[in-house]
Amino acid sequence: MKQFKWATVGLLLLTILALSPLQSLASFKFSDVPTNSEYFKEVHYIAEKGIINQTPKFNPQDNLRRSHVAKMLVIATGTQDTQLKNMEVNGLKPSSEQYKFANIALQKGFFPNTDANNFKPNEEIKRDEMAYAMSVAFNLSEKVTSQKPLGMDDVKSHKYADRINGLYYAGITQGDNKKFLPNNKLTRKQFALFVARAMDKQFALTVKTPDQQSSVKYVRVATGDDTDPLNVRSAPSESSAIIHVLPNGTLVEVIGSTTTWLKVNINGVEGYIHEYFTTTNINDATPNKPTPTPPVTTPKPTPTPVAKTMGKVTVNNLNMRSAGNSSAPTVGKLQAGQKVEVLSTSGYWAKIRTGSTTGYVHKTYLKLLNQTGNPLKDRIIVVDAGHGGHDPGTSKNGQTEKAITLNVSKKVEAKLKNAGAKVLMTRSNDTYYSLQARTDFAKKNYAEAFVAIHVNSAGFAAKGTEVFYDSSSNINATESRDLASFIQRNIVQKANMSDRGVKNKGFYVIKNNNVAAVLVELGFITNSQDYAKLTSEQYLNIYADAIYTGLYQYYSKQ
Repeated sequence: MKQFKWATVGLLLLTILALSPLQSLASFKFSDVPTNSEYFKEVHYIAEKGIINQTPKFNPQDNLRRSHVAKMLVIATGTQDTQLKNMEVNGLKPSSEQYKFANIALQKGFFPNTDANNFKPNEEIKRDEMAYAMSVAFNLSEKVTSQKPLGMDDVKSHKYADRINGLYYAGITQGDNKKFLPNNKLTRKQFALFVARAMDKQFALTVKTPDQQSSVKYVRVATGDDTDPLNVRSAPSESSAIIHVLPNGTLVEVIGSTTTWLKVNINGVEGYIHEYFTTTNINDATPNKPTPTPPVTTPKPTPTPVAKTMGKVTVNNLNMRSAGNSSAPTVGKLQAGQKVEVLSTSGYWAKIRTGSTTGYVHKTYLKLLNQTGNPLKDRIIVVDAGHGGHDPGTSKNGQTEKAITLNVSKKVEAKLKNAGAKVLMTRSNDTYYSLQARTDFAKKNYAEAFVAIHVNSAGFAAKGTEVFYDSSSNINATESRDLASFIQRNIVQKANMSDRGVKNKGFYVIKNNNVAAVLVELGFITNSQDYAKLTSEQYLNIYADAIYTGLYQYYSKQ
């Protein structure tokens, strides 16, 4: 009996020793990493290596901070026993774990800015910074040459092009449709994939030189006139909105087609061009119009001049005047949904052109739409952090609504400014302003959109996000509802909040506004699940990103 028992134990030990690292993790699995996900093996591989902690959840969609990258790369490269140097690291306590890994990462040169005072451990890292860090950590820089051309075409002039190229030829990343997206934030699942691929070749991608990627198709714009641009439309129809223009000779990536229209990708934005004005001979320096004639049933689209900014009329019977004041003679009337060319703006007046008529309309009744570049660029957006000063709003365990809303508002402000928007904060510190002062502030500064940010409270059972608009007084109720819907959907999806819907209610700051105005209730501080998110810096970033994305989508809608 004893012989059998020890033989069994010996067999079990041999079996355990024979297990691969992934098999040894059979008893551990992140609850939020499905077994069929593309990153399942890699995430659990780096967990087994101690590069990330074996916690109940991995949170794959969360953005990584610089301190996280420092720790993971130090452990992945086996340099955690490096003797620490005497340095101050951006206010980190020398006794903390964050300080240790930041100290070593800075010594090793993982970050391009080696000034410890500017390390910013809690700042979310971008993909280009990640490329630099991984290139240094794993010695992966690859000079761009004719033998090893750049694998991703959106970093041709980037200062880290050689380092990004090194990641490409090491099989660590091939980007998204040949785009590296250097300014995008880095998620936990992405970095897990990259680190695992750098550490173990079993996870590395099969490397193809760019000219072997036959699945990517290109055409060149060929309008037949060097000065004649090609319109890119939002749908495969001549009557659809123009979202971009392409100069003659532009090389453009094709991602699909429908009848005689090509679906194209332009810097991450999808649109449609008519195939008649393209050539598949992409080597032509100055391509000519293709020789095949279009079918009789497909009339030749006529390119039309495109304004930098278009305006969508938001009300019926809008007066178009001969000058920028309310007493000037009327030269025409516009209807809701009508598009006009915006020539200039001054205060609340926009100089416009429709057909052969030029005139002025009050900007309040136009949704201004950029036809090129970021849809948020130059838009005047007021961000209103609720409460402040002697008015803390709702609170729990010392956490106040006024502090939470100001934190989120500042994050939204930063994201909008980065997109080129003109952002105005009703308050940037712990100061009290009346509700009327907030709406007056928006009107005085010719606001085009208004977003108030608040926190809810009620019984313990109430939870979730809701966004309000007003139709009782605000003339732009339809636009407000549209904006509210975009923001609500993004918060619910990104922060995994209960969906309480978009609601019509006359809160003062949205009722007494005359532009697209919404009031966002992030969640209920009285609910334990919502409270955990409302007091988490990670989720406050998610809330801010969701609000920003909602505004981006609202202004992208033509």
